[in-house]
Amino acid sequence: MFLLKAKKVFIKKMTILTLILSVVIGLIYHLFIPDRYFPWFPAIPVFFYLFGLFYINMFSLAYRLGEDKMVPLFLVCKGTKFLVSVLIISIYCYAVQHEIVAFFATFLVFYISFLIFETVYFTNIELRLIKKKKLKQKQ
Repeated sequence: MFLLKAKKVFIKKMTILTLILSVVIGLIYHLFIPDRYFPWFPAIPVFFYLFGLFYINMFSLAYRLGEDKMVPLFLVCKGTKFLVSVLIISIYCYAVQHEIVAFFATFLVFYISFLIFETVYFTNIELRLIKKKKLKQKQ
């Protein structure tokens, strides 16, 4: 029950974050700096949304394997996301070469926003689980 609720809340909040960031950044490009807009912009929110779905599924797996597996798995997912992000930025810079600074800045805004969101969300989950575990030990 806890896992299903946590998954639903995460997906809902992540969807809202993705939509807000996409609309705000898209409006900034179209209203203020239309010459900096790059056609690959929609791929950035899609990448972070899909990676978020990957995170929550890995969280579910770690929860089923044991609560002690959650923190190491979270760190592995963060490292994987960083490496994949560097790879995507590198491929874009060498293959596409269109508005590299705008692509990098947009990617960085999404990366930092999702980093904060995921860290806060999973830290709160971990704190709740620790609190729940302490309550069980007292009984």
